[in-house]
Amino acid sequence: MMRRRRLAGSALAIGALLALAIGALLALAPLANSAEGPKPGMWKVVTRVTRDGATTPPDSHTSCVTADQMKDPGQSIMPHQASPEEKCTRTQYEWTGRKLTWQIECTGQMNLKGAGKIDFDTPEHYSGEITSSGAVNGHDFNSTIVLEGQRIGDCPK
Repeated sequence: MMRRRRLAGSALAIGALLALAIGALLALAPLANSAEGPKPGMWKVVTRVTRDGATTPPDSHTSCVTADQMKDPGQSIMPHQASPEEKCTRTQYEWTGRKLTWQIECTGQMNLKGAGKIDFDTPEHYSGEITSSGAVNGHDFNSTIVLEGQRIGDCPK
């Protein structure tokens, strides 16, 4: 029973972290209008999660990222807050032209500190890493998400 609760708490934390990974793609908005910045369109993101020393198989998803979605990148890297008791704050955010870094802190049922970085090597490809540690419903965790994004085409019309 204790193991099941721990796994459930960890699953919630991983869900929040995956939301960060997905949101990280949208966090690239400052480049959208740059000639060399990432292009809006359909992006495929592959993630690999390591939690408390165990690594999951790669997971991928696609996401259509529009120019409008890229207008407020700060909102996109915040985890979804499931209840009013949860509060997440971005404590650092910097874009240097090819590298994005950020840090967040969350309190409530999900207490965590997280940090991320994304490096672009082309307007259609990036790699990054998100680290976090904390507790969900009293269960401690440490997690690293390694992600790679590739633009695969235009969004469906």
